Order: sequence, then C-alpha cells, then structure tokens
Amino acid sequence: MSAENIQPNYPRKWESHIEELAAVFEIEVASLRSRIMVTPAQLRKVYLPLLAWLEKISRASHHRLLVGLAGIPGSGKSTFAAIVGLLADRLLAPGALVCVGMDGWHWPSAVLQQRTTCNPDGRIVPLSQRKGGPESFEVAALAAALRELKNARAAVHLPVYDRRLHEPIPDGLNVPPETRIVLLEGNYVLYPTPPWDQVFEQLHPRLMLIADPAVARQRVIARHIRGGMNPDQAEEKFAQNDRYNTDVVQGTAIHGDQLIDLT
Repeated sequence: MSAENIQPNYPRKWESHIEELAAVFEIEVASLRSRIMVTPAQLRKVYLPLLAWLEKISRASHHRLLVGLAGIPGSGKSTFAAIVGLLADRLLAPGALVCVGMDGWHWPSAVLQQRTTCNPDGRIVPLSQRKGGPESFEVAALAAALRELKNARAAVHLPVYDRRLHEPIPDGLNVPPETRIVLLEGNYVLYPTPPWDQVFEQLHPRLMLIADPAVARQRVIARHIRGGMNPDQAEEKFAQNDRYNTDVVQGTAIHGDQLIDLT
C-alpha cells in the first residue's frame, strides 16, 4: 500500500477543540509517568493532520491499519505515540487507535544474561550489554503478534515493558476488537534487515520522528540515571551501547513514508 502525503488539514470541527486539547498531558510510558506540554501550533502542524491522515487511510483499508513509528533512542517516540493515542480517544473514539511499544518484546533479562553477541567493535559480550540493540528482541514473536493484530476479531493481549523492573510484562496491554489503528513505536520498526524485515514489511504507513541527536543523547543518559545508574555509568552505557543503536536507527530514516518534526 502506498501512503498518501500528510496534508496540513483536518476536520473543521476539530479546530474548536484545539484550545482544550492544548494542555499539559499526563502520560504513562513503560510504567513511568511524565507531564508533556502540547501547544496549539503542534496540534495544527503535526498531531491533528497526522491523525486525520491515519483515519483516512484506515477507512480505505479492509484490515486493521498497522502503523510503524521509528526514531533514534531518546527521540521521544513513546511520548509522541502516547499523545497521539490520547488525542484519538477524544477526537475519533475511545480505543480507535492503540499505541504498542516494541520494547515489550525485549528478551527477559535472564535470557540476555545467558546469551552472547558480537559487539560492533568485534568483541564477544553478554547480550545483556547490548540490551536495546536489534539482537536483544524476540523479533519472531513481534512479527507473529502483528499478523494476529491485522485480522483479529477478538481482543489481543500484548506484552509491555516496565522501566522500573527493566523487564517485559506479558499480557500487559489489551487491544480491543474495535481498534482500527495500531501504532507500533520502536527503534527498529523501519529496519528492513532480517529478521526485522518480518516486522518492517507488515507496517504501512511508516513514520520517522526527527530529533536532535544531542538532545536525544541527554534524554537517554537521564533515563539511565533514573533507572539507578550514576552519571559516569550512564555516559559509559551510552558510549558502549546506545550510540551504536542510534547509528542503526538513523540509517533507517530513508524507509519512512513521512518524517515527523515537532520543532
């Protein structure tokens, strides 16, 4: 399916909701709560046109729409997706669009500690040291979940990731039968290299969230500190792991049907 370009318009009736929608949103991502300000300009420029575009594509589809949203680590894709979901609840219908995080398909920590992988510098390391890298996910299970989601007539239960426990939680998310759009967000959803091609090929349209790499880096380091690391450990983890993941994701931007820029 070829995606149409996002047009800078949306239903006229939505305009009357902009003042009430432009607010501080309280969201929960991976079991962590945060407060995010959404401005009228962002609503008019990005959120409402995107939502109208996705609804239009969904209505023309015979199946549930599976949308991919990628972005480098720290780009804010989980937050962005959560806000899109909240707006859809208000402007479309509750549950019409459900956000799904790729991180729910992380291998559990026990598996990561048992397995090894080749680091980008050529060293063999425990897979736990590359957590968040392309090889640290149960890709076949994610691909199978997408196939189930596409045609499901009953509720589908999916895993979620808990940043407090640093573990995936089975059946933490329920996608009801009435959901028309599933927005899958994650680092590698636009990564066409096997085995990720099993995921990539099922997602239409494909979106890429643009972010300043320096800002994204600071967000990732701050996330590690919130997770219990000291600043030096967080800096080292970024240098030894996250920067490699950032390079991989940046290379997938060419596969995005649309680039999303909130600035």
